[in-house]
Amino acid sequence: MNTSSGTKGAVIPPNGTEDALSMFFDFGEPTQDTLEVLHRDLARQSQEPHQRGGIRVSLACVPCRSRHVKCGAEMPNCSRCLQDDKPCFYAKSRRGMRDRNAPKKRATLREAGKTSPGPAKSNGNINSLSSLQANSTSEPYTGPSSDGSGSPERWASRMSTKPANPIRLIDLYYSSFHNAHPFLLPRYYFQSRLQSDPESLRFLYPVMQWIASVYSPDVSSAELRDNAMTQIELANLPPNGFTVQALLLAAIATHSQNDMAKSRAILDRAIYLALEIRMNSRTFANMERDPVMAESWRRTYWFLYITDAKFASFRNATHFMLYSIEANVELPCEECDYDGIIPRSRTIKEHESRDFEDEEPVFSSFTYLIDLTRITGSLLGFDRLPPSEIENAVNNADARLMNWRLHLPREKQGVVDKNEEIDEILFFAHHHLQVILVYIHRPLSRLVQSPLEDLFTCSFPAAPFQQPTGDEDHTYWLHTKKTIEAAEAATNLYALPCPILSHSPLGTCGLTLSTLAQLSACAYILTGPEWYRTRDRIRLGLGGLKAFAEVWPIARTNEKETKMVARSVFAMPRPGTGTTTVTVSVEQAKSVTPNFTYTSAFPVGTPIPALSMVTQNQNQNQKSRDGWQELSEIDYFATWNAFSGRQQDFSGILT
Repeated sequence: MNTSSGTKGAVIPPNGTEDALSMFFDFGEPTQDTLEVLHRDLARQSQEPHQRGGIRVSLACVPCRSRHVKCGAEMPNCSRCLQDDKPCFYAKSRRGMRDRNAPKKRATLREAGKTSPGPAKSNGNINSLSSLQANSTSEPYTGPSSDGSGSPERWASRMSTKPANPIRLIDLYYSSFHNAHPFLLPRYYFQSRLQSDPESLRFLYPVMQWIASVYSPDVSSAELRDNAMTQIELANLPPNGFTVQALLLAAIATHSQNDMAKSRAILDRAIYLALEIRMNSRTFANMERDPVMAESWRRTYWFLYITDAKFASFRNATHFMLYSIEANVELPCEECDYDGIIPRSRTIKEHESRDFEDEEPVFSSFTYLIDLTRITGSLLGFDRLPPSEIENAVNNADARLMNWRLHLPREKQGVVDKNEEIDEILFFAHHHLQVILVYIHRPLSRLVQSPLEDLFTCSFPAAPFQQPTGDEDHTYWLHTKKTIEAAEAATNLYALPCPILSHSPLGTCGLTLSTLAQLSACAYILTGPEWYRTRDRIRLGLGGLKAFAEVWPIARTNEKETKMVARSVFAMPRPGTGTTTVTVSVEQAKSVTPNFTYTSAFPVGTPIPALSMVTQNQNQNQKSRDGWQELSEIDYFATWNAFSGRQQDFSGILT
């Protein structure tokens, strides 16, 4: 009987032909440990009662067996594969395609890999990547240090030349980054391919090492970054899915290192390559005989789609490229299935018709994030509409977002999975939902913007010019309330009991926008207990940015920019506490911020309603009472956009 260990390699039977599982996986030569396991299995099977061999196994094609569905067994292609438009083929042996003990063996090996970071046995093929790897070290990983929020001293220490253990870097990538961006092969399959076919990972592997290194305080991240960028900036990259994965990872990492222009250029290259090889077609993934590899290609395209939308929203663009590209890629499966047995893939059409079923089916977390991203694509650029149309556009957008949330299955309405762990994809989706709600409602609310926000890395659309109407107060109240609620919900997600660094760095801009909205609420809306509770959530937002800043420079910039506004807000008396006033003209506002744009309905030159100021002593006393002593002295006079007609005490709107 031809068998496969399902672990490190494929077994070649005496007749010189490959066994059945070799149609799915190419795991290289078997290790000594694998051979010992196989010998024990064969010995045990030879001692089992002979009557087991009398049970006839029905003929079924390999794709139907892998999906555990009934097969018609027609030749040369079964009816199910023809219906699903999948390649159909049969195993050479009719005694079964799968070692029943293989999942247990794989789980055992995966657990062993997690607890044993030392060098593993190899057939030597991994040495062909020696130019991409540093020398080994057996020191265990202790996680990012907590010595400040990305201080210059700490980042300078990252320039050390201490060698990195390549196995440790793989572990770091999968433990720190993969769960929030789960489109590469699962760790076990990736390590197997790295041994059997390292050349296919020539461009992807250095990017993974670079990303992993930022989570380790004692590894030279700069050197690995230079190596990775040298690889992906070559003119003639191989046109395949692994190259798309490398470019996508590099775009995310470059964005998170606060190089916006370069990250956009890298992502565009990934998109063009994906379209060139027709990754947006279901055929690309379905040509793979390995179901895990096919699932990885589906996930890669959809995460490219999600990242394109994220980058567009960061820049307040009117659309993202892949939104207008036709795609019939099937939907990803659940995370627990990705590392096990891949189920039948489901389609967008099935998902769109789910609301009309008597019993609504449950799709994967990835699917709901894709659906939310598709909605996002229709909302971008709403602020470019004529002012008279913006209100209706925002209301329609709000309805679509609420429909998405209301139609979530019960198990997807939170971010904790059935194993009581944070589902990072659901976390991504729920956080993105709240940020988009802030994004569309704040421009129509009384949460006015500082003109400095226009210069920040992450910024909101500008408030539209609107003529006063009879319903203006109600409109402002409604959008203000929705903005504050969404900003609170987005920030509260970062209070969940899990490491903040396990979340995607793509969420830092959303966290910044939510915190800025709450700062505006503290400055102009809230009083009493609501003011203090919101101040605590602002601190939570700043704490989240501080944690991200330990490894990602963009969060360091976001934290610095947000604190600039916080210093001015918490140096001002709270609404209703009594103030000393000063009149600020449009010309004075422009002198503070050259790019200041005045969008008031008042004629140019009309004095703006007073902005509260206090003396130096009052500033000190206020900061002492409010607990903001750690913030530096106010270093600029905060002017705010759209003062006129919108600055009034809205205390109690949350009650």
